[in-house]
Amino acid sequence: MALLNKFSIASAVSIAAFLALGTLGTDPAQAALFKFSFEGEGANGYFIYDDSTPSNPTNTPNLGEYYGAVTDYKVDLGAKGVFEGSVADTLLFLNRDGSGLPDPEQDQFILFVKENDRVPESEYSVSARFIYPKDAIGSYKLVTTVPSTAELKVFPFVDFINRDFGDSVFEGTVQTRIEPIPEPESVFGLLGVGAWLIFRRQRRQLLSAQD
Repeated sequence: MALLNKFSIASAVSIAAFLALGTLGTDPAQAALFKFSFEGEGANGYFIYDDSTPSNPTNTPNLGEYYGAVTDYKVDLGAKGVFEGSVADTLLFLNRDGSGLPDPEQDQFILFVKENDRVPESEYSVSARFIYPKDAIGSYKLVTTVPSTAELKVFPFVDFINRDFGDSVFEGTVQTRIEPIPEPESVFGLLGVGAWLIFRRQRRQLLSAQD
């Protein structure tokens, strides 16, 4: 009887899992959320963004803007400040000759937190610039891969209206990576596969007991 009960439970779990699979799908390649992480001496953190966020039209040369793409972020500079929240933008700035800026030609992946999106709100915006060599990113499409090393500059006193970036509080080298975040249906898919394997094992045990 105990074996029959186990078989019934396994069957129910398996059926429920397969129903979930059929309803939700299991392809992890469809995940739209990505986690950008960084770590170095004096700085570490991450931000999570949706790569399906549409770009915002901009008149600034060599700039791609994705408003509200970031759903979670944390920039930990230790005693120099910790900046975290759940609303921010991502920018892609590919500086080239003719842009009018003194910076060398380079590619930047930027976490930008507007003053009214900061927690608590502030009169200043935050700009965390991850700087890579020229053509390391190469396009204005939201990136899903980056080189393993970047130069990080953090500006927490950006006066956006007056185009004043203020002083940086951190400049240094960090290790960077981007990882996809599976959507819930992918997790259900993994559970479904596990339940199916349990179902097969329990069924074999039941058939063996009946022989």
